Amino acid sequence: MPFEIPLGALVPRRVRNLLPAGKNIGTTHITNGCYRLHPVEWNIGEVAGALAAHCLEEGVRPHQVQGEDKRLEEFTRVLDRAGVQRHWPDVRGY
Repeated sequence: MPFEIPLGALVPRRVRNLLPAGKNIGTTHITNGCYRLHPVEWNIGEVAGALAAHCLEEGVRPHQVQGEDKRLEEFTRVLDRAGVQRHWPDVRGY
């Protein structure tokens, strides 16, 4: 079954200006097996870097991107334009 990593897994609840970029995302023991695969970890790092760059360009914080639908949709379009995989496995076109 395909899955997505929610952006909220990369945005700490109590800490500002810090983005995890690998195995240290917020996850549960049930989903951890999927998130620890190397290609998924690499993807997490790619999204964390893209989010940091996007926040600097837009003058916003990661919590704002994750917490506001309009900003989240805009960031999703940024990822899509860059060709960042958001679905595991990638099942688009099936």
